[in-house]
Amino acid sequence: MNQKLLKYYRVLTFAFLAFSLVNCSGGDNDNPDSGGETATNEFKTTRFAIISLGPKTTASANALYNWAVESVSSENYSLVNTTSKEALFASTAEGTYTFKVAITDKGTTQTQKVTVIVTPETKELKTFISKVFEFKPAPGQFVNDLPVANDGDSEDRILTRANSYLAKKNGDLISLGAFGGYVVFGFDHSIVNLKGKRDFRVLGNAFWADANPNQNAELRGGSSEAGVIMVSYDKNKNGLPDDEWYEIEGAGHKMEKTIRNYEITYYRPDPNKIPVPGGGTGTVTFTDLEYIYWKDNQGRDGYLAQNNAYNHSLEYWPKWLKDQASITFKGTRLPDNAVDESGNGSYYVQYAFLYGYADNAPNNDDDSAIDIDWAIDSTGKKIQLPAIDFVKVYNGLNQQAGWLGETSTEIMGATDLHLSGENIPTR
Repeated sequence: MNQKLLKYYRVLTFAFLAFSLVNCSGGDNDNPDSGGETATNEFKTTRFAIISLGPKTTASANALYNWAVESVSSENYSLVNTTSKEALFASTAEGTYTFKVAITDKGTTQTQKVTVIVTPETKELKTFISKVFEFKPAPGQFVNDLPVANDGDSEDRILTRANSYLAKKNGDLISLGAFGGYVVFGFDHSIVNLKGKRDFRVLGNAFWADANPNQNAELRGGSSEAGVIMVSYDKNKNGLPDDEWYEIEGAGHKMEKTIRNYEITYYRPDPNKIPVPGGGTGTVTFTDLEYIYWKDNQGRDGYLAQNNAYNHSLEYWPKWLKDQASITFKGTRLPDNAVDESGNGSYYVQYAFLYGYADNAPNNDDDSAIDIDWAIDSTGKKIQLPAIDFVKVYNGLNQQAGWLGETSTEIMGATDLHLSGENIPTR
């Protein structure tokens, strides 16, 4: 064969091979920017972790996305942001979860599969609080006792003590003081938002006064010192509670007398001021009716009265803030819930809100459990969260209950209901 024929033969062979490769490639069905269905996008994660899912595509910024379920190993998962390019996923159960995402761009729709393989966690997870990040109580009769505060204690030392109280399986009580006082804590995993189920519980010391609390479910009373709950997930993945917060909208949020964007400032009392004693019931007396002055953004003012009702420190101002002249707190103020059932100031009942708060219902009551689906943003709009990593609890009541003194939220821990095996449906 001469050189000219050999060269011609090689050209024909190369062209044939190139044509064959193009036609064996699957055509447009494997091109993520064309119609049809592409190959599966695969992700791997562990239980109780939030993961961002997204198809491989170079669609324009105006593309529309619609996620749907194809097949799942368990119903114990959460998928949110289902009209965005990146959906958020979390699960409490191992298995394979397959979704389809339809991508419509410039008049063309393609569908891709996204598969998530969920495996067991690599370390044993705790059902309870892992770390307390902030503890800032308002003035109150228990703030220097729960936890114990000594003269000369620093803010860091008190935070360490709050951790020793709460970051364990069987926690000890801490007090948040009067309205606005708060604590922020987190877990060693994400608490998954499972559809139709309550997800976590903040433990307090609420109790029912009547022998049969179910006799009148609309008016359950005893000691309900409702703390408003806020939640957040670690969007920036830095392990700190510095992302956006969302408030849990409990039943009290929907009541007529609830005040949103409430703000109150407390003023440190002059240690040399002359007390104004008076009143009281039985052995309980008010050692100073005008102890700690406060004013709010509603044009009202008043005092936290100092009493000797309990074996507590008579110093209500946080000892580690002695150099601070005032403290301001903001949040949602719930309606007063304390009623003098005796008519003479000797017997107060603090009635519970139906659901949605800390220290509002006993720890063994279903209505002390919280559904993450109750979360709302700062404008009051419902928000879908796949899971949460951090919780903030603040006292939502600005109220004096006679000889009992100010209403103060107490908490003693928190529990992931899914990890602990509890299964409480949302009503």
